[in-house]
Amino acid sequence: MSLNLPTPPLGWNSFDSFGGYLHEKAAFEQLEAFASRLAPAGYEYFVVDIGWYGEYELKAGTLYPSPKSKHAMDAHLDAFGRPLPSTCYFPNGFEPLIRRTHELGLKFGLHIMRGVPRKAVARSLPVLGTEVTAADIADTSSTCPWCHYNYGIDMTRPGAQAYYDSLVALLASWGVDFIKADDITGYPAEIEAMTRAIARTGRPIVLSLSHGGEADPAMLPVYRQSDMVRITKDIWDDLESIERSFLAWDFWQPQTEPGFWPDLDMIPFGRLQTMSPEPAPGELPEGRNPSLCGKGFLRDCQLSSDQKRTFMTQRALFASPLFPGGDLTTLTEDETRLLADPRMMACNQNGVSGSILYMRGDVQVWRAAHRTRPGCGWLGVFNRNPARRPESIILTPDRLGLSPSTRLHDIWEDADLGHLGDSPYIQVAPTAVCFIEYTDGLWSKTTLRPEHPSD
Repeated sequence: MSLNLPTPPLGWNSFDSFGGYLHEKAAFEQLEAFASRLAPAGYEYFVVDIGWYGEYELKAGTLYPSPKSKHAMDAHLDAFGRPLPSTCYFPNGFEPLIRRTHELGLKFGLHIMRGVPRKAVARSLPVLGTEVTAADIADTSSTCPWCHYNYGIDMTRPGAQAYYDSLVALLASWGVDFIKADDITGYPAEIEAMTRAIARTGRPIVLSLSHGGEADPAMLPVYRQSDMVRITKDIWDDLESIERSFLAWDFWQPQTEPGFWPDLDMIPFGRLQTMSPEPAPGELPEGRNPSLCGKGFLRDCQLSSDQKRTFMTQRALFASPLFPGGDLTTLTEDETRLLADPRMMACNQNGVSGSILYMRGDVQVWRAAHRTRPGCGWLGVFNRNPARRPESIILTPDRLGLSPSTRLHDIWEDADLGHLGDSPYIQVAPTAVCFIEYTDGLWSKTTLRPEHPSD
């Protein structure tokens, strides 16, 4: 069952920067950067994404995967068909990395694919504690369209729950605190199997559900057994992703509640696709995926400064889990500030999903009220038209439904905008935002501190 987390989880995920190819040296470098740059702001989950069990063919003399295949053609498994850390990328296993994570006061997470490895099925490996094999529980007709590692599990078969129990028990024995389960949002029986398996370990483990596509609102009752669920397709450093996030936010906003956090996916700041340098002409085999695991090739985040502010304001006002995915050692000073800004964090950790208050032309005003302080909260004034000139709007008490004595503070510019009764004039560039904290007149230079039932 869900841990009933009172605030959206905060962490880092390796996918945007390393795809399926995070290796031991880079993992330790990212962990130390995470501890120094983001942990002081409250980030705590360090998550290794897909492929950590993959045995890859590497380019000679490098740690780069061969461009012949998007995913590994072999997986490192134990005698019971459970994944183990790759010998090519994690030759010392996870014990040193997890130990260091916990020494830093942080928590460790791993990605898994739904189901049972095809290799375990082909070899009829036994399911721990049972008389059945992986071949007996596999549903070979249930496959992931974008990753060949696993078959789904037929949860009506003897030994099906035992496999999930044994897998999660193994991860728990390593000290895993967070599981991102992928290709699973369309399979309620396997979600319930995962939640049962986590409960049986007795270890508090966050369960994050993912799919690679949109979640199904009809599945909400079973999703709520987890802690967070991806509600968008993959989000990257482009305007299409910003617009996709707006649409998902508007649709899913009524479903956010303490303990269950719809997730707008990772934050692609810093250097991306570090293990996917653009190949030389003729290097790629015909018909293969040219970008390996992820989108595109090695690059720095392509969002403009204004677009990065819009990106983070969306996630603050929606109360989405915050998981940067880029190379943390290459974050710019501005990106670090956006990720760790205390006023942004207060809005996000307030745990209230905002909604559209009113619109004028291409300008939209979204608001998230403070959970316990009437007359206080946060506003996002967005210009959603990327092609036109800057747009302006005058904020007034009647439009916002707030007192004229309400004080306004521009978060990203760190500027006092005065009283709402002064009808401040806000001008917003295309694809930009004015992110505002409003208070009930008892002005303070400190941020609004969210209060929760657990306080």
